[in-house]
Amino acid sequence: MPLYDGVLMHLIAELDEETFIHCQRVRSLALSLGEQAGLSPAELQCLGLGAFLHDIGKKFLPKGILEKREPLTSKEWEIIKLHPVLGYDCARLIGCGEEVSRIILEHHLWADGQGGYPQDLVGSQPCFLAQITTVADVFDAMTSRRPYRAALSASTCLAYLEAYAGTKFNPDVVHLLKGQVRSKLAAIR
Repeated sequence: MPLYDGVLMHLIAELDEETFIHCQRVRSLALSLGEQAGLSPAELQCLGLGAFLHDIGKKFLPKGILEKREPLTSKEWEIIKLHPVLGYDCARLIGCGEEVSRIILEHHLWADGQGGYPQDLVGSQPCFLAQITTVADVFDAMTSRRPYRAALSASTCLAYLEAYAGTKFNPDVVHLLKGQVRSKLAAIR
């Protein structure tokens, strides 16, 4: 992984603040879930970097689409769907390694392999580290304010994740997240 240090710092510094903070939160949550899942230190290292870089491909998309406050058109959605491939290519080019690159590429694939994007990967199951990143990404995205909507509650997000556990989301990872969220809510009360 030697080549990427300086290049990554440059790319990350150019991300907008909202995306940068989102990536930090996704990394933190993914690592917490990975620890609970019993991942090895090497797997956690890959997970941390891949989760942090999962949206790096957005660096190469038009800002106007990323910052749009209205619903995206179908054409704009097709452009957004390019970010995993762009991020994968970037990560491979700078030497992040195959495991990290796969997390970036596969973080929008469904856990059962039957949907999501990139479309040409539908039919193959994403790696477990990508499945963890997916759950962390969706939870953070749904519970954060976006330019086009208010933040949703943790319970609303958990209900969504549970409704699609076994298809879009790995049910074991959703179960781990549910336990974490309930523990944090109980600690607050």
